[in-house]
Amino acid sequence: MQKTYDFLIVGGGIFGITTAVELAKRKYSVGLINPDTIPHHLAASTDISKAVRMEYGSDQEYFQMAEESIKRWLAWNDFFDTTLYHEVGFLMLCKGSMESESQSYERESYENLKAFGYATNKLDRAALQKRFPVVNSQHYHEANFNPKGGYVESGLAVHKLAAYAQSLGVDIHEGQTAKDIKIEGGKLKSIKTKEGETFSCGHAIIAAGANTPYLLQELQPYIKSTGHAVFWLKPDYPIHFTPPRFSVFTADISNTGWYGFPFSPKTGVIKIGKHSSGRYVHPDKDDRMVTETEVEELRFFLQNTFPDLAHAALVYTRRCLYTDTLDGHFWIDRHPYIEGLSVSTGGSGHGFKMGPLIGEMTADTAEGREHHFAARYRWRHLKEDTVQNEEARHLGD
Repeated sequence: MQKTYDFLIVGGGIFGITTAVELAKRKYSVGLINPDTIPHHLAASTDISKAVRMEYGSDQEYFQMAEESIKRWLAWNDFFDTTLYHEVGFLMLCKGSMESESQSYERESYENLKAFGYATNKLDRAALQKRFPVVNSQHYHEANFNPKGGYVESGLAVHKLAAYAQSLGVDIHEGQTAKDIKIEGGKLKSIKTKEGETFSCGHAIIAAGANTPYLLQELQPYIKSTGHAVFWLKPDYPIHFTPPRFSVFTADISNTGWYGFPFSPKTGVIKIGKHSSGRYVHPDKDDRMVTETEVEELRFFLQNTFPDLAHAALVYTRRCLYTDTLDGHFWIDRHPYIEGLSVSTGGSGHGFKMGPLIGEMTADTAEGREHHFAARYRWRHLKEDTVQNEEARHLGD
């Protein structure tokens, strides 16, 4: 017979596993169910890397959240005695002048760095060619390099956090897929899985990523799942793409969507992705294949930006699934009319970097407490024509 938990977490990605850790540290009994192993091979929280940046255009709250998250990622490096977060820097490439209207994301990000007391490293074409010689400086007018930024080994981070959660007493039940939420008298009682198990709890937190709006259909008008192409390339000369010669980068991202990472010595590849509109993908029913057209777009981008990679072997592709809210903000709150039920989702393609904060925000809101960053992520009504707010994201595809 299953025990009754104070909190049951549905989903073992970055939203769910950090919440489980935080609640266990607060001495609650915590259970977590996940459809597969952790990290799940199809989840957004897997893969080899996720970018970490403070550059959020004019949005100062996201800037401050990322700033705090970086401090905590560094602390986790020490705590786990493992380099989860690699501070290799963050390079913003601009096709035009940073003062031009088309580069508003880069300009506002640059101004926020100055406003919050960070040194800026603006590079003109000559300086860009000298500092990052693999970049086609004839294609980019200028850039800014921020040494405070980089990437997290995402799959490794989730794995370490899951082990830590278990050491704190969290019961992790892999191979359990939430199916039915049992409500009695307006209060959640238990969750039944597709595999036939029933998990009772005082409070459940749905952190199921792209499956969240299918478990809670009242969220379907506000949350959708979109797929985004990711490519792994095997460079002929890895040293040219290894820090400090290379870093995490965006390439005129608000106008193109392109971003990427330095060479990964563990996997022998360079990862490049596109942060854009993507395409609608059902998390269970649709395929996640990257198309030939998208590969051609990648090759065109590489020819213009990193000519040394233009003919590099393409060794793997995947379609990363975003859990997109209509406005591009997280969705972290108690359910407005079901007692004992909370939601923590809506990464919208930029949630992993905030991992060290997400569990704390979710735990606070589930407990009915305020959190200084959580106000705009509360349950809200969004109109169908709501526009996403993240300035780095290219929505023109």
